[in-house]
Amino acid sequence: MNAIMKKGFTLLELLIVISIIAILAATMIPNFIGFDAEAKLAATQSNLNTLRTRIVLFRTKEGHYPETLEELLETTYSDMGIERPYLDSIPVEFISSKQGNADVENQTSEDPLPGDGGWVYFVDKAKVVIDWDMPLDSKWGKYEGEVPSEW
Repeated sequence: MNAIMKKGFTLLELLIVISIIAILAATMIPNFIGFDAEAKLAATQSNLNTLRTRIVLFRTKEGHYPETLEELLETTYSDMGIERPYLDSIPVEFISSKQGNADVENQTSEDPLPGDGGWVYFVDKAKVVIDWDMPLDSKWGKYEGEVPSEW
């Protein structure tokens, strides 16, 4: 009788496959590190631009700037015959909090930033900024050293 041949992988074949997987993983993982930080910054910058655009739209339609940022939630305008608020909700910034922070401080540009996250609306300049005046650290990747309140 012929010996029964068992089919399977040899130890050498398994080691080669595991090595290839390890090399691929080692080259791919650095691409994903910091990806979430960049996405949070991009979302925060986009939300900042949305707020600034809505302030300009408010000025165009109402003839004056909003006295507070919350006025964008309360005042409506006619959009093709449909009454809509300038903002449905205050968007969040993701620099001060992982969950996002939509807190708003309405103040003059002479007052110091609270620095606790969210947004600051300078009522005397009709300008909104991110309430974070510290330079970003290395976890923010290529944005390290930038000060979000200056964007």
